[in-house]
Amino acid sequence: MVESAKYVSSDPTYLSCEQKDCRKYNKNGKCEIRTCSASVIFHVINIRTDIEFVFFAGGFHTPCVLKTTLPFKFSNPNAPLYGHLSSIDSSATSMRLTWISGDKKPQQVIYGNGKSQISQVTTFSQDDMCGSTFIPSPAQDFGWHDPGYVHTAIITGLQPSTIFNYKYGSDAVGWSDEIEFRTPPAGGSDELKFLVFGDMGKAPLDAAIEHYIQPGSLSVVKAMVEEMRNGSVDSIFHIGDISYATGFLVEWEYFLHLITPLASKVSYIDSDRKSRELNVLYFRDYAGSGSRYVTPDSGGECGVPYETYFPMPTAAKDKPWYAIEQGSVHFTVISTEHDWTQNSEQYKWMTKDMESVDRSKTPWLIFAGHRPMYSSYNGLITVDSTFRNVVEPVLLANKVDQVLFGHVHNYERTCSIFKSECWAMPRKDENGTDTYDNGNYKAPVHAIVGMAGYSL
Repeated sequence: MVESAKYVSSDPTYLSCEQKDCRKYNKNGKCEIRTCSASVIFHVINIRTDIEFVFFAGGFHTPCVLKTTLPFKFSNPNAPLYGHLSSIDSSATSMRLTWISGDKKPQQVIYGNGKSQISQVTTFSQDDMCGSTFIPSPAQDFGWHDPGYVHTAIITGLQPSTIFNYKYGSDAVGWSDEIEFRTPPAGGSDELKFLVFGDMGKAPLDAAIEHYIQPGSLSVVKAMVEEMRNGSVDSIFHIGDISYATGFLVEWEYFLHLITPLASKVSYIDSDRKSRELNVLYFRDYAGSGSRYVTPDSGGECGVPYETYFPMPTAAKDKPWYAIEQGSVHFTVISTEHDWTQNSEQYKWMTKDMESVDRSKTPWLIFAGHRPMYSSYNGLITVDSTFRNVVEPVLLANKVDQVLFGHVHNYERTCSIFKSECWAMPRKDENGTDTYDNGNYKAPVHAIVGMAGYSL
């Protein structure tokens, strides 16, 4: 089920009845009944299932269907679509490519000078979605959409910071366009240029009305594509709140369509929860999901679509914490939605990971999650002081340079902070940029980057 609609009055000629059609003539050939006509345009993507257009009155709460078209079929519902890349380790010599098709038979990615890899195929069903007696679950009911089949292949034998071409699909279902991609720099090399943001979501390209729109996402993606074309992006990190599908499964595909110009060309890593490497965080919250925070945010998805569409370099399923090195940076990525308390598996992992960083190889240590430790916004569950009290000492002990969070739909940056007090302030360099001398380390600087699409 897709909820995408337009008011017929969006055609300015409709209310003024500039376009008239005669629907009934009398015996003398004169028109007795005239109607006004209008035209509206929808942007439609290949979602594999038949689609219909419905003309209705009465608004969204009390719709009265006046006319329904016959079903429209897609010419190739099995076409390979929405290929997106992500890193699998710090060597940058292998990348994971994931795409969607209506065909469950294995397909291929062909790259380099005729090399190829066969895809592994998976999917998920309505039975994998979460339900609750007390909270409606769109994902189990009216929001369900068949996801088709998710294909994944590991592209091997690459070199860091190198451009190569690839295409994916098969002779039976067709092939994608040939796409140019640049691998990220290997961990321990000199420099990394990356984009980071959270809480992006998606918005329709045709100004249609949907149940949940993140209006800033279109301009943010456009700006990132331009940044990438200028050659100034090695990786992309998406710090949580990914598609905002909230149980309307087809909206994941609109999100994948939106990010394809980015995620097909650089590594796209996601992280934690609600979702050039796109690091994704996802909507896991739901009653019975095991989330640290029980809310209806996921609409019954409980992280299943996210983990299927965006396999990250994690140790196991439903353990979405991992570390990766690119250039001179070591990234420690956690899930604020999973147990982070002392003696939890995730707490022990993050402590061990940060303690083991070789700062001669990767002098910069960046810690990322979704829900922040500090914010000037005092909304519901914005900051969990228990999370801060448990995890913040680990950051200080391991001299974390930068902490990145989303969740708050704005941009904020702190001083070098610990226990809610500034331990250092920046100085302006010759270009007027706030700069910290971490040769004289005091405490981490926190930044909230949840301004990528959702209303501020």
